[in-house]
Amino acid sequence: MALEQILVKISEDARGEAQSILDNALKSVDELLEEAKKEAGLLKDKIIATAQAEGEFAFRKEVIAKRLSAQKELLQAKKAQLDNCFHEALETLLNLDDATYRNLISNMLAKIDHKQEAEIIFSNSDKSRTSQDYIHKINPHLKLSFANNLEGGFILKTKDLNFDNSLENILASLHQDLEPKAAEILFKES
Repeated sequence: MALEQILVKISEDARGEAQSILDNALKSVDELLEEAKKEAGLLKDKIIATAQAEGEFAFRKEVIAKRLSAQKELLQAKKAQLDNCFHEALETLLNLDDATYRNLISNMLAKIDHKQEAEIIFSNSDKSRTSQDYIHKINPHLKLSFANNLEGGFILKTKDLNFDNSLENILASLHQDLEPKAAEILFKES
């Protein structure tokens, strides 16, 4: 074989080898591009799923916050209604006719076993309903006085004890016990 033929053969072999290397490189590039597309697609799907999950979480969190806020407002409105009921009860007691009010006071005093000197304090607004004679008939050991800091009922002061039978105090002490019953009546689910 002549030198020319050897060079042609080497050249052809080199071209074939170059073409094979180029084909393999193009195939590798295609495979790498395909793999990169798959990874990008998976990453895209993962990002979308994460964003959707975060969006759903944020939505649920917002819905829960709104529900809690609405429940809080409803409870505040119910509490205001209950407080209004107790205020109206106090007003009703304060506006009893004189005979009924005196009867209420007499019953309250009858429950206090008291045989010594004491001061009984009424509201200034009760001056027309109460008198020393009226109090003396109930208990001769009581001295009548009046104060501005009471709305109704009385405070009985002895040298040892104070009995706060003001209507405000009585309703306040009953408030906790009566509130569930009042709420059940007022807010009965139909």
